[in-house]
Amino acid sequence: MTDLYEQRYYSLLGGRQFRTAMTVDPDVVDLYWYDDNPPLTGFEKVAPNIYIRHTPLVEVDSVHRVEWFAEYRGEPFKVTAGRGDRLLLYYLGGSEPKTRELGLDVEERFVATGLIAKSDVENLREVDTVVWPEEKVAN
Repeated sequence: MTDLYEQRYYSLLGGRQFRTAMTVDPDVVDLYWYDDNPPLTGFEKVAPNIYIRHTPLVEVDSVHRVEWFAEYRGEPFKVTAGRGDRLLLYYLGGSEPKTRELGLDVEERFVATGLIAKSDVENLREVDTVVWPEEKVAN
């Protein structure tokens, strides 16, 4: 079972949504299907009820990254995991004095995390970003 707040990827292909993993080849993604039968041709069984398809990006309609964000005491955070009634937060604010004020664990310079009660977090939201195809920037 995956953590609801863990960053994840999915792709759309032929009107279906597939859990997706990025690969070392920037032009290929791995699509996963969890069922007794593969949904489309090209999927190979890798374990009971798990099929995988190495798929060129040009064959998928889009690739999406799903992440969770929130605020704690007015400061921005990325949510990286859920731990029961608490959330593991990664500080996005970049202020070292503020990290101490918030009582966060400073793991290294500019990296601070904390395990915070869900009830103390505001504006908890899921953000779905299309990562492929990339938007073309107009000149």
